[in-house]
Amino acid sequence: MQKIGMQTIKFDTPPSIVDTACIVGPKEAEGPLAKYFDQCLDDEFWGEKSWEKAESKIIKETVSTAINKSKIPADNIDFCFAGDLLNQCISSSFGLRYSNIPFFGIFGACSTFVEGMGIAASFIDGGAATNALCAASSHFCSAEKQFRFPLELGNQRPPTAQWTVTGARLCCYFKKWKWPFCYSLYSW
Repeated sequence: MQKIGMQTIKFDTPPSIVDTACIVGPKEAEGPLAKYFDQCLDDEFWGEKSWEKAESKIIKETVSTAINKSKIPADNIDFCFAGDLLNQCISSSFGLRYSNIPFFGIFGACSTFVEGMGIAASFIDGGAATNALCAASSHFCSAEKQFRFPLELGNQRPPTAQWTVTGARLCCYFKKWKWPFCYSLYSW
């Protein structure tokens, strides 16, 4: 691996993305990208008693889907780099605890997934890993509770308010030499 300039890393043995998985909530299922998701939920709770438990289940099932699609056995995955919007990456921690894959929690809000990809690529190129997962999840209702307008209070949302995604995205990285790959960090 080589640092180029102030914020770009060039990998000597860049990883490839083997497969991906994505599970989303009902609102996302109404959009034009619905056919590209692995699973669209009908209910924000997905059979759980809280939104936080639903988010943990979403990331757990997204990991399971990606592992099945990639055909890489879970015990051949060296690390999982994942995060969510809740305190202490709680959804990721609880969603991944049964996978027995070593877990690095990342909290970068909107940048979590791409940060995970960069870290995983560095681990693979540096020889610390052969296979890795990168994941990020969020749940509209739990994010609203923690950051914006708690739904339990019945607050009116302004028409211009942001809407956090309910869903999880995951990709499986695998050590393979295909093409030159650079990861650039942008600082503002």
